[in-house]
Amino acid sequence: MSEYLDIGVMSEGTHRPQDLLPALLGALRDVDSTAYAQTMVNGGIIPAHAQEDDDAEWWDSEDASGHVDALFDTLSEYAPPYCYFGSLEGDGACFGCFINWDSINEAILDGDMLKVSDLSEVPDDWDGEVLHSNDHGNATLYARDMDQEFREVWAIV
Repeated sequence: MSEYLDIGVMSEGTHRPQDLLPALLGALRDVDSTAYAQTMVNGGIIPAHAQEDDDAEWWDSEDASGHVDALFDTLSEYAPPYCYFGSLEGDGACFGCFINWDSINEAILDGDMLKVSDLSEVPDDWDGEVLHSNDHGNATLYARDMDQEFREVWAIV
């Protein structure tokens, strides 16, 4: 189990609750097994007849769309720092956890984050977050832990 959602696509090419709900429930299970278990009490949120039939009327109900909305709200709480859970900019049918580069750039400009090409460039007294990026486009966000050591928060390749 992870503290945060994995960065990347969870569902794409659809807005159908019958496609989104299983993907969203799987993501919740991966980050918070307790919340997932509570959601699945008494058989879960998807009625048995709808689990067996993608064309069941339940999928077009306010109940189904309400569960999708609730899971979106819940999963947003598990987005890593400087990331968001939702649709990919420019593709409203691509859902997942994505880096918010605007908030990273703002943090760098505000002096809350330091961008470096090597961790050795970080001053000893730096307490903020550090974005390590290289010329290949790889990026890793670091934060100091209680022992004042840098720990990886997330990384993308």
